[in-house]
Amino acid sequence: MARATALALQCENHIMKDKFMKHRNTCAAVLIVGMLGVAFFIRLQGTTNIPPGQLTAPDGYFYYWQAKLVSEHGHLPARDMNRWVPVGRDLGQTLNLYGYTLAYVHTALARFFPNISLYHVTAYTPVVCFCIGLGALCLFLFRAFGMLSACIVGVLLATLPGSIERSTAGFGDRDSWCFMLGVLAITFHLTSLQARSSRARMLWTLASGFSVFLGGISWEGFGMFLSIILLVEIWRFLISDTEEDLGRYLLWVCIFVPTLYLASPAYRSGYGFSKHLFALMLMPPLALLLLRTIRYLLITKIGTLRRHARTLALGLTFANITLVLGYVLVQHHTFAETTVPFSQSALMQSTGELKDTFILFWVFRYGSVFVLGSLGIAIAVLRFWKIQGLVFVVPLVLFAVTAFYPSGLDTLWGTSFGNILFGIAVASCVIGFVVLAWRRQCAAENELIYIALTLWFLFWVALTRNAKRYDLFIGVPLAFFTADLILFLATFYGNQVKQRLPQVLLKTCITAGMLTLILFWTPVGGHAKRAMLTATHMRKAIPGKGSLARALEWMKGNLPSTAVVAAHWNYGSQLNVLAGVKTVIDQDHYIPHWIHLYRQHVNFAKTERETLEFLKSHTVTHLMLTGAESATAPFLREQISDAFVPVYPTENFAGALVKVWEIHYPPDIKPMPKYLEVEPE
Repeated sequence: MARATALALQCENHIMKDKFMKHRNTCAAVLIVGMLGVAFFIRLQGTTNIPPGQLTAPDGYFYYWQAKLVSEHGHLPARDMNRWVPVGRDLGQTLNLYGYTLAYVHTALARFFPNISLYHVTAYTPVVCFCIGLGALCLFLFRAFGMLSACIVGVLLATLPGSIERSTAGFGDRDSWCFMLGVLAITFHLTSLQARSSRARMLWTLASGFSVFLGGISWEGFGMFLSIILLVEIWRFLISDTEEDLGRYLLWVCIFVPTLYLASPAYRSGYGFSKHLFALMLMPPLALLLLRTIRYLLITKIGTLRRHARTLALGLTFANITLVLGYVLVQHHTFAETTVPFSQSALMQSTGELKDTFILFWVFRYGSVFVLGSLGIAIAVLRFWKIQGLVFVVPLVLFAVTAFYPSGLDTLWGTSFGNILFGIAVASCVIGFVVLAWRRQCAAENELIYIALTLWFLFWVALTRNAKRYDLFIGVPLAFFTADLILFLATFYGNQVKQRLPQVLLKTCITAGMLTLILFWTPVGGHAKRAMLTATHMRKAIPGKGSLARALEWMKGNLPSTAVVAAHWNYGSQLNVLAGVKTVIDQDHYIPHWIHLYRQHVNFAKTERETLEFLKSHTVTHLMLTGAESATAPFLREQISDAFVPVYPTENFAGALVKVWEIHYPPDIKPMPKYLEVEPE
C-alpha cells in the first residue's frame, strides 16, 4: 500500500512538473512574441515621414538598385555599366547576397500578394531581419538562462536607440541582415557545443557553418562575427587536453571556407577593398585547424606530450599570433595603399557615420546600459574566475574607459597617447584572454556563452570607437551583461530578505524595478523615452520633399536612361534609382581616387576647361550641383561659356538650390587619361 502511494505521488509530481514546463514554455513564447511585437511596432513608426519610393539611407538605394537589376534580368551583370562610367562597377568584387535576397523575396511574395512591390520589400526587410535575429537570441538565452534573462535582453534591444536607428522601416541598408546572420551563426555554434547527442551537434554545426557562409557572401566585415567563433574555439583549444572534437570543427570549416572561395571572385582574386578578404575570412579558420591537427598528431605520436597538451596549445597559439602580426607588418604597405586614397577623398572627410564616438553619443543611444554592461562583464569574470580573473578584468576596464570616453581623456594627454593607451588595452585583453584560458581549472556553467559575448563586446566596441555606424552590433553584449548584472543583484538582495517573502516573487519584483529605472528614469539614462524619437526623427527620408527630390523627378521624366550625370558621390545611387540615369561616382566608393578627382576638378577646378576635360573623360552629358557646391566652384563664379547649358530649373536658375546643366563640349575638348586613373601617382 505504501509503495503504491509512493508511486502515485511520484507520478503526480511528474505530471505537475510537465504541466509547469508546458506553462513555462508557453509563457516564455508569449513574452518573446510580445517583445518582438514591441520591437516591430517601434521600428515602423517612421514610415509616415517617408515619401513613396524613398529610403532613409543612401546605401539603401544601392541595394534597391541591385535588387532591381536581379528582378529585371534574373541575375547581376559582371559589370554594372550604369555606375562609375566609363569603367563600370566590377560586381565580382562585391558581396551581393542581400540584393539577390530582396529580389527573390519580392518574387515569392508577389505571387500571393500582388500589391507588394520591390520597394516595400526593400523598405521593410531591415525590420523583419532585426526581429528574426532578436527572436533567435531570446530563444537561445531562454534555453540557457531562463525566461527573465531572455525577457530583459529582449526589452533592452527592442528599446535601445542604438539598436533602432539602423533597423527602422525605410532604412534599406543591409545592417539588420548582417546582424541577423551574425546572431544566428554565433548562437547556432554555441548550441552545437552544448548539444548532447551527436546528431543534434551535427545539425547545429551545419546551421552555424551555413550562416557563416551567408554572412561571408553578404558583407566584407562579417569576419568580425567569425572571429568571435574562432576565439571561442581557441578558448576550447587552450583548456582541453585532447582533440576529440576535431571532426566537428573540420566539418564546420568545410561548410563555408571552400564554398566562399568558389562563390565569389572577391575571395579568389580580390583587389581594392576586397584585397584582404581571403586572409581575413578564410585563413584564420584554416590556421586554427592546422594548429589543432598539429597538436593532435604530436600528442598521439609522442606519449610524453599528452601531459603537456595545454602548454603545447599555448605555445602554438602564441606562435600563430606571431605569424599574424608578421603578416600585418609585411602587408602594411598594401593596407596603406588601400586606405590612403580613401582618406584623401571627400568620403572620409564628410561621412559622419565614419567619425569617432564621444560620451554624449553613448549616453543618448544607450542610456546607462553601456556602463552597466561593461560593469556586468567585469563582475561576471570575477564571479567565475575569482582572483585569477584580474588578468583579464584590469585591461578590460582600461579598454572600456578608453573606448567609451576617448574625447574626454584626449584633452588630458592628447589623441596620440590616447590611441596608444587604447592599443595597449586591446593587446592586454588578448594576452589576458589567453592566459586566463590556459590557467583555468574547472568549467563554469554556460562559460562559453559568457566568453562569446565578452568577445562580441570587445570586437564591436573597438570598431565602433572610430566608426560610429557599427554601434548597431554592440547592443547584444551590452544588453546581455546588463541583464546578467540585474539578475545577480536581484538574487543578492533577495537572499538578504529570504523567509519573509516568496523568493521567486521577490526577485521578479526587484528585477522589474531595476529594469524600469534603467528604461525610464532620466538620471540613469532613461533610454526608452527616446525610442520613438529615434524611430521617427533620427533618420530623415533621402532626398525628402525638397529641391533635390524635384530635380531627380525632373530627370526621370526628361532625360534618357543613357544620360550620364556627374554629381556629388552621396547622390550616386539616388540618381540611378530615382532619376534613372547613369553616374560617375557614388557612395559605394569603388574607386576612391575618382571621388578625389571629382572634388578637385569640379568642385575646386581652377578653369572651365579643366572641368570640361574631366567630364569629357567620363562621357558625362549632364552636371548636377547643389547650392553649396555651386557657391564654392571657382569656375562658376566667372562667366561660363555656352558649353554649360542650364536645363533645370527653367525658372530662377541663378537662385536655385539644385542646378542641372547639359554639357555641349567644344571640339577642342578631348578626354584625358589622367582623369581615369584609379590611384594617385
